[in-house]
Amino acid sequence: MEELTTAQTKNKVLETVNDEYLRKRKRNRKIIYSCLSLFIFAIAVVIIVLACVRIDLKPYFLSEPTTITVETSEGSYEVVPSDSNFDTFNEIYENSFNSSILTSLFTGHLGSYSIEYGGGYFYSDDDNRTGIDGDLQEYLTENYVHLYYSQPQSLRNADGSQYTAPFSTVAGAIYYQDVYFNISSTDGEQDLTFYFGGFYGEPDARIYTITIRANTYDIYQFVVGE
Repeated sequence: MEELTTAQTKNKVLETVNDEYLRKRKRNRKIIYSCLSLFIFAIAVVIIVLACVRIDLKPYFLSEPTTITVETSEGSYEVVPSDSNFDTFNEIYENSFNSSILTSLFTGHLGSYSIEYGGGYFYSDDDNRTGIDGDLQEYLTENYVHLYYSQPQSLRNADGSQYTAPFSTVAGAIYYQDVYFNISSTDGEQDLTFYFGGFYGEPDARIYTITIRANTYDIYQFVVGE
């Protein structure tokens, strides 16, 4: 009889220990689930914020041009700052380069860019800096924008420093007066390349490029609808 009592006591102790162990596991599991839920919630909030907050990816040194000409399959459209419709067009133009931080992070274009030396010729008439050379024409589609500056502009790196000629033995700043980029007849963000007519130390202007992410569909729509 005494052995049975001892056995029962042992069983009760084991049951108590087991119950306590199960309670601790359940409590720990709740804590882990709560922490995971908070972590997932925080990640979701961050993703939503990054998807909503937008940044301007257009190279910062691209100031207001003297003339903007848009060529499409439907015809040509020109606008200057003094035009009554310039503000409307400029707002659409500027918004084309606004992208969400989330998209920019995934595409590697978070407000940064690099300048590439294309090497091809830019103008068909270098003496007067007019026309489009065949080297540049190969890059342009039937829908594109031409930015013209009456005064030479400085080509600058993302860190603000002046870009210098990669082919020169003496460091020299690159300047430009004309910039081209293609626009899309379909909606959606895609890689967009600016083509600069850069010149330094010689009359021939060469092609320099900067590639970012943009959605230029609204520019196309606005121009075709005018």
